[in-house]
Amino acid sequence: MEKITELERLLETLHYIDVEGQTKISIRGLECRSEKVKPGYIFFCLEGGRADGHDFIPQAIEAGAVAVVLEKEREVQGASKILVPNVRMAMAVMAELFWGSPSQELCLIGVTGTNGKTTTTHLIEAALRDQSYRTALLGTIKYRIGDEILPVLATTPEAVDLQKILYHMVQKRVEYAVMEVSSHALELNRVSGCDFDIAVYTNITEDHLDFHKNFERYRAAKGKLFSQQGGSVLKGNAPRFAVLNRDDRHYNFFLRQTTVQAVSYGIEKKADVQAENIYISGHGVSYLLRTPWGTENFSLKLTGKFSVYNALAATTVALLKGVPISAIKNSLESVGGISGRFERVDVGQDFLVIIDYAHTPDGLENILQAAKHFVEGNIITIFGCGGERDKGKRPVMGRIAGKYSNYCIITSDNPRGEDPGRIIEEIEIGLRENKDFGSGYAVQSDRFEAIKLGIELARSGDMVIIAGKGHESYQVFSDCTIPFNDREIAAELLAKRIQSKTREKS
Repeated sequence: MEKITELERLLETLHYIDVEGQTKISIRGLECRSEKVKPGYIFFCLEGGRADGHDFIPQAIEAGAVAVVLEKEREVQGASKILVPNVRMAMAVMAELFWGSPSQELCLIGVTGTNGKTTTTHLIEAALRDQSYRTALLGTIKYRIGDEILPVLATTPEAVDLQKILYHMVQKRVEYAVMEVSSHALELNRVSGCDFDIAVYTNITEDHLDFHKNFERYRAAKGKLFSQQGGSVLKGNAPRFAVLNRDDRHYNFFLRQTTVQAVSYGIEKKADVQAENIYISGHGVSYLLRTPWGTENFSLKLTGKFSVYNALAATTVALLKGVPISAIKNSLESVGGISGRFERVDVGQDFLVIIDYAHTPDGLENILQAAKHFVEGNIITIFGCGGERDKGKRPVMGRIAGKYSNYCIITSDNPRGEDPGRIIEEIEIGLRENKDFGSGYAVQSDRFEAIKLGIELARSGDMVIIAGKGHESYQVFSDCTIPFNDREIAAELLAKRIQSKTREKS
């Protein structure tokens, strides 16, 4: 998939730049990681939290970079030097131009919010794919173009990667591309140069404050998806839309950011697309859907009130793209589950074991509230909080776990460079504040042992919720990253428990 463009052509749209060296040279690729630079590439010097790309200019040139884009004054020998005010914006502009503005050839649907992005994108893509459209999906769990699976680089990849992937979609004749859009991506201009047809807002609660510093900046970053949604209310002959959660308390903020037609969905407040008569069970959720396109009863295999919101968002998008309501019903009702999203682990035990990615206060509260609707026995919650991330949510998550659980086991969840014991202590503060806490809690920093303990404590009719990592298959420590998959470990421990009970009976 090699593409060659003249550097001079890529610089035509950049302003306030200072160029030293040749511009009539061929460019074969773009890269912002020095170790991935190849001959003929442009190297973009990004400044990150752990490293500064400006420090890796010699390595990039040695690897074959013929041009370096930077925003700090540095000596560049052996390559053209392009000094710009903002490397990230320059990278977005040049990446879009290099790959030929691929998003203009796609119907691009972006989903942002604190929780629900992954499930919502999967549901949207399923509803469109089932209509025989050629689809692609980009998100936390997977990148898929048709039947082709690509390595996941980030929830939303850097501009040089994203534009290349979008170009690949165009080459594969994809019609609809559905992608998660993270707040980091919006703040760091990763999706600048992406022409979104539909932008979807799920919800917003405090998260990533280690990066955004405060909630207002976090919310403003999310708002960029809507305020930057094209300069026209049309894309070609098709109208653009913003799909907004009417029940979210920040609905009006996002409505004000929106520059195109807004369509709302919800449960509690009057919305364009609305669910009524909701019934939640351990096997799924059912509701009556009312829309301007008609009314229909839905019965999903996904459960919890949060699943209704995700389904409503996906339904709204599909309706706007002309999918019949009956077809949407068939598609969404056929979705058995999303990896790591309220995912059941069942090897024949007489209690429920659920794996969920919930790593925010709102996410944890959502799944625990859902469990309260149908669990007959005790709720045993196993969770932790990530290291080097927003510390303020730790006691909050402790309070929430204590409020809804009968028993909690606090453990490690990617401690990274922090002391796992210190993280647990901060979670315990919230647990101890909850006077209504059930039978107590335990501390087990070893996540394997924590899951083992939770499964050993469970009795018939109980539910064990293992929260925080979901689909992840690793555990990150200060000096290493090890393989670790909650679902696989839970299944292994459940099988051993069943085998042990079988031997006891015999």
